Amino acid sequence: MLVVDDDPVTRQILSDLLTGRDCRVATATNGEDAIQLALVYRPDLIFLDVIMPHLDGFQTLERLRKMEKTRAIPVIIITSRTDSATLMQALRMGANDFITKPFLRGDLIRKMNFVLLNRQQQNKFTEAALAPDPLAAPPGKSYERMRESFILHFENIYLTLLRLISERNQKELERVIARLLDTVQFYQFMGVEEEIAQLLRAVSEREWDRAVDYLENAYHLFRDFRTTIPRVLQ
Repeated sequence: MLVVDDDPVTRQILSDLLTGRDCRVATATNGEDAIQLALVYRPDLIFLDVIMPHLDGFQTLERLRKMEKTRAIPVIIITSRTDSATLMQALRMGANDFITKPFLRGDLIRKMNFVLLNRQQQNKFTEAALAPDPLAAPPGKSYERMRESFILHFENIYLTLLRLISERNQKELERVIARLLDTVQFYQFMGVEEEIAQLLRAVSEREWDRAVDYLENAYHLFRDFRTTIPRVLQ
């Protein structure tokens, strides 16, 4: 793994978490060093900060994607910004995922495991998250665990929808959003249903900017839901 961040605290936290998962870790404090290390070591995954001096994360990502030896290496963007415009820019430039500061150990592991799947496996993962079985989840603890798991994994669905919006893939968007709406209704997420319904309407009308706004609203509601989950479960 390669960790790229000019902040020594973030570098240390990421390095400790990754080595605790038996990963070998190299670190860089700037984009230029990151590119050289990526060429030499060919890491399985790069964690790349956006805001760095001289060569920022987007510029570094752009150069990595232009070089044959590094263009296929998965990249997770590290950012304190969660606005859709920033994340869509990262996706268009070739990022595979993002993680927001401050992050928890569980976030890191979920992101790492998801990105190391291939695209077909990622799609299957998203489909599984959007397929709650009422018969398999009677009211009580089983239902609550499923609900909490969906909240924790919503960022993967958010990422999938952002990618589909950036690709203007209307047919697939309508299919996934319709399933998301069913799932939101099943788990009774207050306030989210209207945002998802408006998102589906915007996509149907090919109003892409409005679609991004509604999706971002839903994302922030799910960030709020996360505060109800004990940290030990995250």
